[in-house]
Amino acid sequence: MSSNLRDFQKTEIKRLKEKIQKADLPVKVKRKAFLEVERLKLISPASGEYNLIWSYIDWIINLPWKNSSAGRIDVEKLEEVLDKEYFGQKKMKERIYEYFSIRKLRKEMKGSILCFVGPPGTGKSSLAKAIAQALKRKYLSLNVAGFTENRQLKGERNGFSGGQPGAVIKSLREAGCNDPLILLEGVDRIGNGVPKGEIISALLEILDPENNQYFIDSYLGLSFDLSRVLFIAKAHNAEEIPDALMDLFEMVEFTGFIEEEKLEIAKRYIIPSQIKIHGLSQKEVQITDGAIKKIIREYAIEEGIRVLQREIITIYRKVARMRASGEKVFWKILPQSLPKYLGTPVYIPDIAEKKPEVGLVCGLAWTPSGGDVMFIEGLKMKGSGQVFSTGQLGGIIKETIQTAHSYIRSQASLLGINSKDFTDYDIHIHFPREAVPKDGPSAGIAISLVIASVMSGMPIRNDMAMSGEVSLRGNVFSVSGIKEKLSAARRAGIKKVILPKDNQKSLPDLPQKLREEVEFIWVEKMEEVFENALIGFRKQEKLLKAIQKEVKKLKKKNNRKKRLEGK
Repeated sequence: MSSNLRDFQKTEIKRLKEKIQKADLPVKVKRKAFLEVERLKLISPASGEYNLIWSYIDWIINLPWKNSSAGRIDVEKLEEVLDKEYFGQKKMKERIYEYFSIRKLRKEMKGSILCFVGPPGTGKSSLAKAIAQALKRKYLSLNVAGFTENRQLKGERNGFSGGQPGAVIKSLREAGCNDPLILLEGVDRIGNGVPKGEIISALLEILDPENNQYFIDSYLGLSFDLSRVLFIAKAHNAEEIPDALMDLFEMVEFTGFIEEEKLEIAKRYIIPSQIKIHGLSQKEVQITDGAIKKIIREYAIEEGIRVLQREIITIYRKVARMRASGEKVFWKILPQSLPKYLGTPVYIPDIAEKKPEVGLVCGLAWTPSGGDVMFIEGLKMKGSGQVFSTGQLGGIIKETIQTAHSYIRSQASLLGINSKDFTDYDIHIHFPREAVPKDGPSAGIAISLVIASVMSGMPIRNDMAMSGEVSLRGNVFSVSGIKEKLSAARRAGIKKVILPKDNQKSLPDLPQKLREEVEFIWVEKMEEVFENALIGFRKQEKLLKAIQKEVKKLKKKNNRKKRLEGK
C-alpha cells in the first residue's frame, strides 16, 4: 500500500471514529460500528470491500437510533388541525379522535394500526398529512403495492455484491427521526400479481406492535425499534387486504363527498391554492358557486375531488395564459361560460319527469361516483306470464325483480288486479343508461312499484324518489349509501324521498342542509309505498272494500234464503 493511501486510510478512520463518538448510538450499535472500523484498518482503500464496509458504517452512524421529534399526544390540537385542514367526514374524524385519545391514556402508541379505506380522491393521504402536522411528526409515504420481494422491505444482506437497507430503514434515515408518521399505500395491492407470502411476512415483522421493537433489517444485522413509528395503512378496497394484515388493522372507512362538501372543499382549499400557484389574485378571477356546482354535476361526478381539482386547474391555466398575453380584465366564471374553458359536459344529469307515468319510477342508487338517480321503466304486453329484464344488471338485482313480481302477484286483490292477468300478460322491466352497471337489492321497492303500476294501470308520482329492499312478504328493509342517494335525488330536482324506516338512524350522519331540504317518508311495508306513490291506490282500496262488503251481504242473503227454503 502506498504512503498516500495509508495516510488517506488513517484520516478516514480517524474521522469515522469521531463521528461514531459524537453520534447518539445504542451501546450494541456503537460496539458494532467500532468493530467495522477495525476491519477497515486491515483492508486497502482501493478495494471494493473497503467501500462496502465504509458505506455500512455510514448507514449506522446516520440512522436516528434515539432521535425523536414527537411529543405527547394532544387530542385538542388534533381536532383543531383536522377541522381546519380537512373538511367533512365528521363520523370518520370522530373515530380518529377516539383512537388517539385511547393511546394518550395508555401513554404509548402500541395497538392496532389505522387503515384508511375508500375510493380515490376522498382525502386519505390529506388526512394522514394533517394528523402528522397535528402530532408534530415527520410525514413519509411508502407505496408497498409495487414491492414483489422480501428484501425490498427488509433489506439485502451486505456482501461482495453490495446490498442496501429495506424501504422502512431508508425512510427513517430520510426522516431523521425514529418516530415519523409513515403512510403505507396500496396494502390492498401487495405483490402486484406475484406470490405475496414473503411480502406479507415482512410487513407483519414491521407492523406487529408486539414484536416490531426488535425489527432486524437484513442489511444492518442489528435490531431497530420501530414501535415509535406511527404507521397508517391506506387501501381502496378492504376485501383485497390480506387476512393476516386485517388482524392488525383498525378500519376507518371514507365515504364519497356530496355536492355541498365538494363545493366547500373547492372554495376553502382548491381555489385559494390554485390562484396562488397560477400567479393570479381573487381580484382578477372569480369562479361563482353556480359554476362550481355545474362542474361537480357535469364534469366531475366521481366520489372524490381529483377530477374537480383538475377541472378547476384547467380554468386557471387558461386564465393565466390570457393574463400573461396582456389582457387586463376581470374574469368571472359563470355556469354558462364553462364550455369555453372545459369543453362539452361529459355527464348530463337525469332530471325528474314532468308528469306522472304508468310504469315509470325514480329509484336511487349508490355508484362509484357518489350516488345517482335510476329511472326504472315497466311495460305490460300480451303473453304467457313471463318477466323480462334489460339493462346492465347483476345477479342480485335479477333476483330482486323475481321477488318483487311474486309479491305483487300475491297482492293482486289489494291492487285491484285481475289474477288472470299475471298469466295472460308478460312484463318487461328496463333500466335505461345501460352503460352504468346496476346490482344490489336496494331497488326492491322501486321495482315492486313499477310492476304494481303496469299491472293495475295506476300512474306513479313523479315528484318523489325511493330506495329500499323488499321481502317476499312485502317488508321493507334498510339500505346503505343514504347520503349519496339523497344528494343524487336533489340534483335531479326531487325533494321527496321514500326510505325504509330502519334508515332513520342514518339521519344524524347527514349534512344539516340536506336534512332540511328533503322531505322523508319512512315506510316499513310495501302497502305504505303504494299509498304514498301510486296515484289512485286509495280509491282502489276503497272500491275493493266496498266489493268485499257487497259480497258478504250477498253471502248472508243467500244463506238466509237457503235456511228459509230448508224450513
